[in-house]
Amino acid sequence: MWASLFSLVFILTTFTASATTLSDGSIQVTALNPNLTRSFHGIAYSASGVTLPDCGATQEAVTNDVLLLAQLTPRIRTYASDCNQTLYVFEAIRQTNADLMVWIGIYLSTGTDIDTVYERQWTAIESVINEYGTKNIGGITVGNEFLLLSYGDGTATDATGVAARTTLLSYVTKAKAALSALDLNVTIPVGTSDAGSAATLALCEGVDYFQANVHPWFGSVDYSDAAAWTFNFFEEFDVEVCASASNNPTMYIAETGWPTSSDNASDATNGAGSPASIVGLQTFMDEFNCQANANNTEYFFFEFKDETWKEIYGGVEPHWGLFYPNRTLKAITIPECEVSSPLNGTVAQLVFPSSGSTAAQTSSGASPSSTSSTDASSASRSGTQLGAGLSTVLSLSMGLATLLL
Repeated sequence: MWASLFSLVFILTTFTASATTLSDGSIQVTALNPNLTRSFHGIAYSASGVTLPDCGATQEAVTNDVLLLAQLTPRIRTYASDCNQTLYVFEAIRQTNADLMVWIGIYLSTGTDIDTVYERQWTAIESVINEYGTKNIGGITVGNEFLLLSYGDGTATDATGVAARTTLLSYVTKAKAALSALDLNVTIPVGTSDAGSAATLALCEGVDYFQANVHPWFGSVDYSDAAAWTFNFFEEFDVEVCASASNNPTMYIAETGWPTSSDNASDATNGAGSPASIVGLQTFMDEFNCQANANNTEYFFFEFKDETWKEIYGGVEPHWGLFYPNRTLKAITIPECEVSSPLNGTVAQLVFPSSGSTAAQTSSGASPSSTSSTDASSASRSGTQLGAGLSTVLSLSMGLATLLL
């Protein structure tokens, strides 16, 4: 009996690992996930291993991320273009035929190396444009919280804040000039992302769009009030501030969400005593997503998956993802309020490179365009459910083995 039991466990372990995991131990995406719907206007995304000097991102990992992201949203934003992140994202879109628009990020250093850091990333972006074109580019975002990090405990309107804004806008102008020099047949918007409190009329006059980070957690708001607070804050401190800008910049919420855990007990609740929890994230999604989609609020939900590199900061920083780092969906239910795509694409067009199949492919070999998205989802999801079933059997077998021991 013992030999048979452990043979079963070994076989199931070997089969499941080879069928569902990558070389780094993370989950491989081979079909549509029945638990996902496109109910996010956009999602903030950072690949694993894109923070210098510890580059470790791989095409394989980013491609699997994109296969999940495209099932949740037609839009993503990134934060920087180091470590080949931008290249990997656009190659993933090519490989998977993902219906995704990307707002490409350029990190701006607050140190003396700012020009070197900018030029390095611009070179990477220009290379991507030359290789992949502009179809999937929604904008180029110069800086993320550059103003907040520059003026610290000051304000966007004090001397330090004004100087930081001048520097930031000089790089926005530089990016626009570089795009113009490429002589493209489209105009790519150039904007910036910063704290929701950093918006000023002068800033908005200098960008094509402004993306505001609006976090109810840091606003010391209870999760039951978080959605309403987010809408009100964004309207008062960002939309209304920029409403009189002559260039009429597009306004986005760049980040909003709710953490699910904390590395430190002292930071497990915010100023309102509201906990970092799955319940908090679920409540916020339930009350924010569908309302935002209905009232045409443009937002990027924070964020795709937990970022382990942020463990150096402690607290809630590493725990904002919808997924855990290995692409396991947290114990949440995605709201049912699908958004439209700026490219008019669908989830059904996804191609899964690992299996050689499309989300809309049938056993008769019908093309994606001739297969309904409902049938495609059913066909693809059966594969996902099979994998889930194998995992369940494995868990039961391991549990039985433990009991017998």
